[in-house]
Amino acid sequence: MLISIVILSWNGIDLLKECLPSVMRAVGVYGDEYEVLVIDNGSSDGSAEYVRADFPQVSILSWAENLSFTKAMNKGISAAKGDVVIVLNNDVIVERDFIAPLVRHFRENDDTFAVGAKMLSGDRKTLNFGRAKGDFRYGFFSRVIGDSAFAVNSLYACAGGAALDKDKFLELGGFDEDYGVYWEDLDLCYRAWRRGWKTIYEPQSVVYHKVHATNIKKYGQRGIDSLSGENYSLCIIKNIHNGRLLFKHIISLPLLILLTTLSGRLHFTLGLLYSIKKWPFFWAKRNQENNNAYLSDTEVLRVSSR
Repeated sequence: MLISIVILSWNGIDLLKECLPSVMRAVGVYGDEYEVLVIDNGSSDGSAEYVRADFPQVSILSWAENLSFTKAMNKGISAAKGDVVIVLNNDVIVERDFIAPLVRHFRENDDTFAVGAKMLSGDRKTLNFGRAKGDFRYGFFSRVIGDSAFAVNSLYACAGGAALDKDKFLELGGFDEDYGVYWEDLDLCYRAWRRGWKTIYEPQSVVYHKVHATNIKKYGQRGIDSLSGENYSLCIIKNIHNGRLLFKHIISLPLLILLTTLSGRLHFTLGLLYSIKKWPFFWAKRNQENNNAYLSDTEVLRVSSR
């Protein structure tokens, strides 16, 4: 089974100098067929030249303009040759043995869509992303991320460090490019779950994430908060079809807006408010996936929590 490791990078030469050596050590330990592909997303800092000079065995896909995360990743994954594609942000450093635990799930189960790594923060101690339970509390997906001693189902995998079945990814149409960045991974995995394709959390695969190291340069903290708030609601409007759950979201939104405002998260609040303008557009997307899905919302939330 050929695997592709796709690394998205924008003006991140310093990050690549930590990320790429760790990836090349990992493919050496893995020992099976692989390719490493760096997506140079409109960089102007010499990233592509660095990769060509220091890692001639690594392929580069580049373009002049800086695309959104979702557009760039869709182009990169489409160009990858592997049956399984491991997607990484350039602000991630991987453990030497992180590949095999991810890939085994695709060998063992045909219904596996995504496998997420255990993602620790830059201090290598704090859990940054692990298992996301299918919990729809108070009209919103729970943002509580937990750990596990063994592989378990997860509602979604973080797109900064996960393995994907390429054929299933393409069948789903890839990441929804109307998100741009943030919550696009939940949207993707939720659509896969509705088709009966699993997302799994694999704690034996460990990576380290310097959170927002790239996006903070592009959007700033205010932009990150705004995009996160906006897409948080849009993901629900697009994907939740259960009338009771959807109604719960709509009536709970004013309370969340109030709470985030009082807590000083003004730009997250503005993102939530801005999402309402886009509700009609995202509502129109609902039927596209509903025609191909056979698991209900309640079934997805239940099985992803097992």
